[in-house]
Amino acid sequence: MKILIRVIFSLVFCSILYNPQDGFAHGPEKPKELATLTFVEHWNPFLLILVVLITWVYFHLQRRWAASYLVSSLRRLSFVLGLITLFIVFGSPLHILGDSYLFSAHMLQQTLVYIVMPPLLLLGLPKPIVAFVLVHFQKFKLFKLLTNPLISLVLFNVLFSFYHIPIIFDTLVSNTVYHSFSHIILTITAFLMWIPVIPPTKSTDVLSNMKKIAYLFGAGVLLTPACALIIFAQDPMYLTYSDAPQIFQWLSPIDDQQLGGVIMKVVQEIMFGFIIGYVFFKWTKEERLKDKFT
Repeated sequence: MKILIRVIFSLVFCSILYNPQDGFAHGPEKPKELATLTFVEHWNPFLLILVVLITWVYFHLQRRWAASYLVSSLRRLSFVLGLITLFIVFGSPLHILGDSYLFSAHMLQQTLVYIVMPPLLLLGLPKPIVAFVLVHFQKFKLFKLLTNPLISLVLFNVLFSFYHIPIIFDTLVSNTVYHSFSHIILTITAFLMWIPVIPPTKSTDVLSNMKKIAYLFGAGVLLTPACALIIFAQDPMYLTYSDAPQIFQWLSPIDDQQLGGVIMKVVQEIMFGFIIGYVFFKWTKEERLKDKFT
């Protein structure tokens, strides 16, 4: 198992280093023409191997724990879809388009990695793994503070809104280290935001079903100002993309920017609606079981 963990971390490191054209940030030089990129440059092989390996480990552990803990087919599918989402965001051509050419592709990336991927992975995570990890993290007061529903809800949305302030955005994406670090912070806070809604263990299940639905409505409201600012701007806000090569003549920088804001809001509403439906269905099922035994 130790060897396997080392292999996984090595693949993570390689997938980050594998950067065909400053993939995690916009460097000072103009990005290469898309036509000059090879197939291997469009698809991150290290990340693909990592996703396949994690999937194999996941199902291998499922078989080992089958006698004591069984994960439903729906939860397995959810976890695999979460990994596929991860690869689409960082290992497919969408990564190159979003980092160097199109703001709309960048916003699609962010929507997938912050809004879609966390609930999919949390739904499919085996409780023994989560419990093992939480045993170590729950010792820290900071972790307990950050998993407080109100704090985690506000933290992600505030950081996400600040990230999209033009001067901050252009500064972060112009530097590989800053951009990578901001991605890591936003991804962690996105998972923290989703934990109260899809708690992986009983100790993190602190909200009632009604409060979970209200929590999601609150998250949607807090995300709206950043999307509205981007959608209704009269001029391009981000030099990073307004100065980038225009790969579609019919998509001007302002149209690309507005499309990005619309993508973010529409996908967010769809995903939040889906999770609200999931919580409501689970709530209904619990009430039926209570009625059955009373």
